[in-house]
Amino acid sequence: MPGDERSDLEEREFDEPGLDEIERWFLRRGIPHFIADYDTDRRVFTRSLPFLVVVYLLAAAPIASTWSEAATELAISLPILVGTWVVSNLARRRQPFSRPAAIGPWELSVFVIGPALPHLVLGEPAVALAWAIAASVILGLTYVVTSYGLVPLFLWGLRQLMATLRGAGAATTRALPLLLVAVTFFFITAEVWQVFAGLRGVPYGLALSLFLIAGLGFVATSVRGDIEPARTFDNWDEVSAAAATTPAAGLSPPVDQPCEPVPLNLRQRLNVMLVAVTSQLLLSVVVALVIGCFFLVFGFLVIDAGIVEAWTLGEANVWWSVSISGQELVLTEQLVRVSGFLATFSGFYFGVYSVSEPALQEGLSDNTEAGLRELFAARRLYLAVRPDQH
Repeated sequence: MPGDERSDLEEREFDEPGLDEIERWFLRRGIPHFIADYDTDRRVFTRSLPFLVVVYLLAAAPIASTWSEAATELAISLPILVGTWVVSNLARRRQPFSRPAAIGPWELSVFVIGPALPHLVLGEPAVALAWAIAASVILGLTYVVTSYGLVPLFLWGLRQLMATLRGAGAATTRALPLLLVAVTFFFITAEVWQVFAGLRGVPYGLALSLFLIAGLGFVATSVRGDIEPARTFDNWDEVSAAAATTPAAGLSPPVDQPCEPVPLNLRQRLNVMLVAVTSQLLLSVVVALVIGCFFLVFGFLVIDAGIVEAWTLGEANVWWSVSISGQELVLTEQLVRVSGFLATFSGFYFGVYSVSEPALQEGLSDNTEAGLRELFAARRLYLAVRPDQH
């Protein structure tokens, strides 16, 4: 375990006020990699600590056939958690039960081993291995979600979605009827039902994921050209004007320094790309949800169990049914699967359309470039006044 470490915010003192607020603003905007010295131990897993503790406790909850086994599980896993917490803090010269300032490989290994060890003691190696694999996957997903600020980025993207709809609403409205006509043709095609109505589990998920990945690639390609112009400023007055609505507005620009673009490393570029595509992706998701819900309702009204069986050459799996005006209306598993595919395809189609349609692309690009320019201006001022960046 590391020795004497304190949290990054505790050990830094800045000459300029408000830098902590700017860092929090970066977090709220879903671009935490714009924070200087953004490391995994002190900046990522410390933010996800409450989630990790809850998952650990749920994994440590005894699922045993006897009270003796349950007591054994708790007697091993809980002391490991508490002991690691205390020892980790003491090693960093902090109060024993204070919130850890850093979570490194040692603490993360305890998250994997702690709930698994009781099962090894009880002679259940398969269960222990299953948890170890699951815990490793959870840690990986937690790192991605927390490191790149996906939750605050999603919330910010929802707010930006309204601005996007105002800027590109007319083009979106024109695209939907054409999309609906095209997708309706697939909906009433037996081959689509034969392929996707019976597709289940991982193959179904992978098939839909191919459209998601392809759509993300198209959208990312379209916004890549907005990044370089957004991070280039002619002078410090331009930087201050772009950052006027951010917490960096109160910082004094170093006019004696050249106003050059700040270099971006790979993680920062990826984080910027996520910010750039969020609004456009969310708009595609909204379109996909609208189309999916439409076909669920439409199919529920007009596609009965007999038609499902004729198209799929199998038995209809009815989830819910109701009789209206002497007609049996059914919600089938096959209908849900086909609607899910058509919704995903619609989102993919709209993403491609948004790249190629000038009116829609212009509205989306304007919002994207303005948002990126604000971020780059705030970061330029933030780094310029940090004493540890000179």
